[in-house]
Amino acid sequence: MNVFDEMGVYWAEMADQNQTEKQVQFLKNHLELSMIVLDVACGTGRHIIPLSQQGYHMVGLDVSLNLLRIAKQRSKETQLIRGDMRFLPFKAEAFGAAISVDTSFGYLPTEVEDRVSLVEIKRVLAKRSVFIIDVFNRQELTQKYKDKNQLDKQKEYPHFFLQQKRNVSPEGDWLCDLWIIQDKLSGQLSTFEHEVRLYERTELEGMLENAGFEVKEVYGGYENGKFSSQSPHLLLIVETK
Repeated sequence: MNVFDEMGVYWAEMADQNQTEKQVQFLKNHLELSMIVLDVACGTGRHIIPLSQQGYHMVGLDVSLNLLRIAKQRSKETQLIRGDMRFLPFKAEAFGAAISVDTSFGYLPTEVEDRVSLVEIKRVLAKRSVFIIDVFNRQELTQKYKDKNQLDKQKEYPHFFLQQKRNVSPEGDWLCDLWIIQDKLSGQLSTFEHEVRLYERTELEGMLENAGFEVKEVYGGYENGKFSSQSPHLLLIVETK
């Protein structure tokens, strides 16, 4: 069970408030209505549900049964499949596009398995298909935490309070969060540990190219801003060769 599966509805509320509307608009700007689009690690469906409702042909895949249940409760019509991105349960060239939004990449046990997942995504995409991948900008995070052991943040959500303790590993290759959640109704405290592997731009571009993709555009945020070391995101639009 991964941390998102454990968190369930808590994660759903956190994710919903994390720039979902901007992310959906960014996707609409770069996807065509005629495409059949695979959302890799779709979670609670916060991207594929509104896109489906606006005429896009979406299929969501996630390993978390709890998050898929939440997605299905939100929209019974949404096409959802439980699966592992290392072993996608689809035929070759089944999709015209794929998306991986809001740092859904970097959670597999090893970097080798991250590379395997990119090869799998390439396999299920038709020729000249689009893949949009969005991850944290490692440069920005390492600069932000360079002289700090960790940063504390507190935030209120509809059903709980969150205290977040965040830092980056000394080598800059991991983002590490400690999430302490207090349920408003029960008062119960729950603690969750979250870690995601971070990639430099050149490293991720190289991984994508080795998997059979060609980098077309690079952005630093959801408003199509130019990427820099200060950008909060690393957004790559790539195409199958």
